[in-house]
Amino acid sequence: MLERGRNGAWGARLSFGALLLVCSEWIVWQTPLDFTLAEWLGIAAISLALAALTLDLIARCHVNDLTGLLFVAGLHGLVDATLISHITTRDLPLSLIVRPLGALPLAFLLALGAFIWLAGGRVPPLLAAGVALIVGLAWGVWFRWFPVVSDEPVSEAALGTALAAVGIGLAACGLIRWAWPPLAMARREDWLLAPPEAAGVGIVLLAALAWGASRDLIDGLGLVITVVLAAYLLMVLAMTSTRRSPSLLEAITPPRRPALASWLIVVGMFLAAGWLGHALPGDGDSSVQSDVLFDALTLFGVLWLPLASIAAGVRAVVQMARQGF
Repeated sequence: MLERGRNGAWGARLSFGALLLVCSEWIVWQTPLDFTLAEWLGIAAISLALAALTLDLIARCHVNDLTGLLFVAGLHGLVDATLISHITTRDLPLSLIVRPLGALPLAFLLALGAFIWLAGGRVPPLLAAGVALIVGLAWGVWFRWFPVVSDEPVSEAALGTALAAVGIGLAACGLIRWAWPPLAMARREDWLLAPPEAAGVGIVLLAALAWGASRDLIDGLGLVITVVLAAYLLMVLAMTSTRRSPSLLEAITPPRRPALASWLIVVGMFLAAGWLGHALPGDGDSSVQSDVLFDALTLFGVLWLPLASIAAGVRAVVQMARQGF
């Protein structure tokens, strides 16, 4: 039974890793057209490692609210920006705020929400449709205007190419989850990494770090910023962890097969909204919708960490008061 649980866990991690890759690299549209096949294989390995690590943290720290999810999402954004896109310190402070602490944490939350739905979580159809339309509209605006305003070269692509790539990627994520054999996961411990598995995840991330550093893609300042912020996020997660509350993952333990037709309908709605967002009027280097989107991402990247830290601190004080400290 333990071995079946381990195999089932890696099936879940593979499904989540595929969603992370699509959301972080294709929907955020960093530089997906510039990677070689070998680099894509490396990105896939990093995405799988991050999926395994973040699912472990959610289960281990009993994360079940927005504050805890933001801490995990921020950790993912920092590691992704450091090991894959290498943009953490390219143009401080914006290079740290807009993607590592802004767009990428939101991409993580989108991937996690999709994973929970595909694993059998109860998501109201109207909520799924609303999220697909809003995120799709934002993606269309981002895809059109981000290469224009970015300080780094970002390959522009035809809208049809992007719609096909994202649509195929999202459809494949649903198909992987639908076609995978039933996942034999019955308890919280099945989501946790065993020591050899944790070592494997660490080796993948360290190998990516060594590869980036050897090519001068990761500088000392960027690594220090990532390590310090990641250590802070892990510390806050550990301090606010409570064993009395189940994690978000307990609602999908064991994971169930998704309704593939519903998933494909929502993907279609996302793509239609993306086409509409791309078609909104605008000339030159900006538009009203792009200014609103980029300002909102910047504001989110600046505010979520201090606000979530304050909320976590207040909750910890209240919890200690209830326990008589």
